Amino acid sequence: MIKDILTENVVLCDVEVKNWREAAQAAGGLLVRAGKVHESFIDSMIQTVEKFGPYMILVPKVCFFHGEPNENVKEACLSLCVLKNPVYFDDFDHQQINCAFAFGAVDKDSHMEMIMNVAKILQNEQFIEAITNNYPKEKIMEIIQKY
Repeated sequence: MIKDILTENVVLCDVEVKNWREAAQAAGGLLVRAGKVHESFIDSMIQTVEKFGPYMILVPKVCFFHGEPNENVKEACLSLCVLKNPVYFDDFDHQQINCAFAFGAVDKDSHMEMIMNVAKILQNEQFIEAITNNYPKEKIMEIIQKY
């Protein structure tokens, strides 16, 4: 369940960043501090965007950073940073993001249930409203607890 994955220690709100790279670093940093990935995983998330572009914008203003499944990920994991102000993929059609998930996988298959849970919560209009408009963390966590 998503509430067991997106816990207080991997959700951060009102995050100030200057660009999408800093957003990836902030979201990935939560996973590093939680002991779920190695620091080098953050670089792999940034390299994925640089290589393939911002295809990981799943719904408007919501980015789902990830890297290749490998030894830099200790367990399937997810974090969320809600940004104080939007940032843009200036090198990719100026696409806006207001929040950033960081997602880590140990292999190509074991995380599929987590992805399905993320897809469910991203269909919740109240959740999207909260994460794209910098609602207080308490409100966001309240919505997450229902999933």
